Amino acid sequence: MPSVILPASGASRFAPLVLFLPGLTGNMKQWDLVLPLLLDMPADLAYGAPILPHPALEGEKPTVTALARALAEEIERQKRLEVVVVAHSVGTFVALGVARLVPDLVKEVIVVNGGLTSVARFLDHPLRELMSRPRTCLNALRLFVLLATPAPSVVRQAIVKSEKSSRVLLSGLVSDAALNSEEQRRNLMETAAKPEILRALWDNRHHWPEFLAYAGEVEPDVLFLVGEQDPMSGELDTRSMAALLPHADVRILPGVGHAAPLEMAGAVASAIRESLSTSLPEH
Repeated sequence: MPSVILPASGASRFAPLVLFLPGLTGNMKQWDLVLPLLLDMPADLAYGAPILPHPALEGEKPTVTALARALAEEIERQKRLEVVVVAHSVGTFVALGVARLVPDLVKEVIVVNGGLTSVARFLDHPLRELMSRPRTCLNALRLFVLLATPAPSVVRQAIVKSEKSSRVLLSGLVSDAALNSEEQRRNLMETAAKPEILRALWDNRHHWPEFLAYAGEVEPDVLFLVGEQDPMSGELDTRSMAALLPHADVRILPGVGHAAPLEMAGAVASAIRESLSTSLPEH
């Protein structure tokens, strides 16, 4: 069966595993500023598959539930003794699903921009949530359109080259800090938009009730890193989501939007290092 965990870098298979889960598009480049800050630690670093079609699912719909099960099974097959799962945005629900399935192996889940209470409810009951939280839901709709609309490579490259164009396109979704350098803009635009993203949203549109049913069973610690300026998973929504979990804490990242791994990579890396330092021997 094809692997759903791809090595990024690391020490040995016997070290703790830091598993990075992407957001909806599967853009692994978003972690490029975080990984170098962890390379001095004796831990394996790896990527997990996004919520998009994957051979390991053997034709099954790419749902949060199916992907969490596939990842949990692979972690068990690899006989991992300790895993820290780091997830961005929609990948949060996969991460929490993994933590529920293999609580003895998952030490902690670190959620980045993943307090998607209103967005998840919006997918489940669009009109009701749109009336309740219109600004959050409209920002989510805008992001979904951006992610699902294919753009020729030449257009993406032009946007990457132009800081002004990037700010017009992404204004309000990420902070200025995420667009300061061409490298950051390239990492944001790395994954080509795909119509499959709309199918993934459709297949997972009713995951919120499923999450509510198992949230109380997520035993590992969960740390939410919240962008102070995040328009879709802000502090209020994140605290509401954290309150559903038995062992959750919330940390605010000042001035950050919905792309914390690019906007404040050091804070994300520090949270991971803190989690690992409580279990790794001094070296």
